[in-house]
Amino acid sequence: MVDNFSIGLTHVLMAIALWRLLYRDDLDRETSPRLQWQQRRDSERADEDARPDA
Repeated sequence: MVDNFSIGLTHVLMAIALWRLLYRDDLDRETSPRLQWQQRRDSERADEDARPDA
C-alpha cells in the first residue's frame, strides 16, 4: 500500500512540474534573460532621463 502511494505521489508531482514547465511564458521567447534584463534597464534609464528635474 505504501509503495503504491509513494510511486503515485512522485508521478503526480513530476506531472505537475512538467505541466508548469510547459506553460511558462518565457519558453516562447527567443531572447536570453540577460538580454531582457538589459533592455528593461535601458528603458528604465531612458524614462528617468525623460523626466524633467524638479
